[in-house]
Amino acid sequence: MVANDGTRAVDPSQYVAQHLQHFTASGPTAFATGDYARTFMWSANGLVVASVLLVVVTGLTLLTDRWPLFRLNPVMGFGKRLYLWWSCAWRQWLASTLFVVIGFFAFHSLVATATLPLMAFATHLMTSGATRTAFAWPFTLMEVPVVLAILIYLLLSLPLAGYMVRGGLVAHAISSTEPFGLWRATLLGVTTYVWSIPGSLLIAELAIWFPHHVAEILRGLGLVAWGMYIVLPRQLRRMTRSIQPG
Repeated sequence: MVANDGTRAVDPSQYVAQHLQHFTASGPTAFATGDYARTFMWSANGLVVASVLLVVVTGLTLLTDRWPLFRLNPVMGFGKRLYLWWSCAWRQWLASTLFVVIGFFAFHSLVATATLPLMAFATHLMTSGATRTAFAWPFTLMEVPVVLAILIYLLLSLPLAGYMVRGGLVAHAISSTEPFGLWRATLLGVTTYVWSIPGSLLIAELAIWFPHHVAEILRGLGLVAWGMYIVLPRQLRRMTRSIQPG
């Protein structure tokens, strides 16, 4: 099917194959192999970006919270801190993995359902001359399922992370078992990601300059230490502030 301006309409089967291939290539497998650090962070600019993000997050936190940034309350030793971090981390990782798997099949269904209506609408615009930018509509509409999938993932992953972290805290009697609403879970998820992402990028950028086997070890140790001494205190502080603001 060819439009009157000579632009070829995209075959729905090719569209599905293209996006499924892209989704699979950029999914958890690529991250699990560590290749994301070499493809995304291979430049000095990566270190600058991670540092700027960390400075911004720290500055905003200092402006809104007078509590010492990384003081753990209640105070606990290394072993208990490690155990508490792991209790929160494995729940979050397991839930995230299941969420990604479910999201993959949901994305496949969304693409299969939306492709034909979107392409029919784009072809109608091109052939009717309803807009001067008709030639760009097929390519724009092709990305609609991708944008929707990203938005849905972001909206659901934040409270999911919050509930998983809270589950770890409850298991260690750090948090009460009272009802934990969606908004509080979302705020806890935001805190988790806001402090985890800059640290992950910074560690990936610093570890990348070492040999592969050394880099993997340093990356693992760095993420554990960052989670224990940076992320965990902020998570506990978020829980405290959600109960007792101020």
